[in-house]
Amino acid sequence: MDTLEQIASAKEFEEVRTPPEMAGFGRRWIPPSEYASGHEDCFQIELSLLLTTKHFRMREECLENHRGTDRFVFLYHLDGRRTISPSNGEALELQKPTFVAYFHPKGVDAISQWSASQSETALALGFDPQDPPRVVAEFSEQLTVLQDLLRHPGGRFTWIELPLCSEMEKIARSVIFRSISQRFVHHYVSAKANELLCITLDNMISLGCIKSGAALSMSEKLDHIKNVLDGDLQNKLSICKLAEELNIPSRCFNKAFADRYGINAHDYRTMVRLSKAVDLLANTEMPLKMIAYEIGYGHASNFCLAFKKHYGYTPKEIRSGGLLQHAAE
Repeated sequence: MDTLEQIASAKEFEEVRTPPEMAGFGRRWIPPSEYASGHEDCFQIELSLLLTTKHFRMREECLENHRGTDRFVFLYHLDGRRTISPSNGEALELQKPTFVAYFHPKGVDAISQWSASQSETALALGFDPQDPPRVVAEFSEQLTVLQDLLRHPGGRFTWIELPLCSEMEKIARSVIFRSISQRFVHHYVSAKANELLCITLDNMISLGCIKSGAALSMSEKLDHIKNVLDGDLQNKLSICKLAEELNIPSRCFNKAFADRYGINAHDYRTMVRLSKAVDLLANTEMPLKMIAYEIGYGHASNFCLAFKKHYGYTPKEIRSGGLLQHAAE
């Protein structure tokens, strides 16, 4: 049984006719129409490596049971909410943009649950840890944050949550919302899958170096802080503390960050969070109160003030006045 067939046999959602651009290297599933709209696509990138995209909007509470196939998964949860409840292991709550690495063993079922009116946009890269993609195998010794999972996944559904940086999110969205002629879809998705895998592994290796105390250059330290800020949309981490943990003197941090990226760290954090707000205004019907929560503002009024100060327009003006392209520039 080939890898795509193995995944298909483990799913519960209905398989439908594959779109022409996916013929020969992909398959599509849809949730029950009375419960949800949207679809899930799975693309074969290499013999073991698969790329899966989900884009759902739920009308009613919806469940899907997915049987384990001894696969290692990098999950890029971009929008919406889902709960994954394995029959053997800890439940995983996806409530904000998140990157998770997990192992789903044979013999373990994992039930995905979406509540009524919820949605999900996500991408996943999955592979057999015994036959990983070449780049994973080549750098496996440097992936210290994943070594226990890669070498000894065992029989439990286990997972690790790691930073989701803006580069990872951008690539994932470019695959899900791709705009390219169907003749190039296979090549495009394959290239993006490998690009995303390389960016992800590079971030993991940098994170592992930091956790192990290995010496990093100032550029590497600044890149790590930038990646953390990219993923900390809810403004939970102290920039000063991040700099202290990397032994960057506070007196030179702001200048070093501004010299490297052309903007100081505090303004960069605001830009990342408000850029995410523009994306949510453009691509969802999420109320302003919820958007404010997603990017770390406790009150919608504070979010609206910060938004207008940054863009010159209120969120309502952006959403209703056709100004989204202007704000994104």
